[in-house]
Amino acid sequence: MAKIYRKVGLEGVKFIAPVGYFQEERLLKNEFLVNLNVGFEVEKSRDTESLDHTVDYSRLFEICQFYFRKEVLLLETLANEITEEIIQDYPFVEEINIKINKINPPIVGDIESSYVELNYKQ
Repeated sequence: MAKIYRKVGLEGVKFIAPVGYFQEERLLKNEFLVNLNVGFEVEKSRDTESLDHTVDYSRLFEICQFYFRKEVLLLETLANEITEEIIQDYPFVEEINIKINKINPPIVGDIESSYVELNYKQ
């Protein structure tokens, strides 16, 4: 049976969150931009009108939203927690790519954003 590699994701999701290494960042909150996609194989004959054979991108948003509400020191921690939750919900996912940009990081200089990118492969 032929296989198709499918990707499902979100781009440009904005959050204002208490994430940052310094206490004032967590108190004042920072602006973040998230790009996230997951990849997995499906059989060509699978029903394409059912969420049972795919990843629900609204669930990906809910996962991100949950973790962005938590107070976290490092973007790496946030990316790891989101990845682990996706793996738990969708064990068939073979690949996860998440990039979290911190808009206007607290660095003296003209910097649009800093980021952490995590690439998981099963």
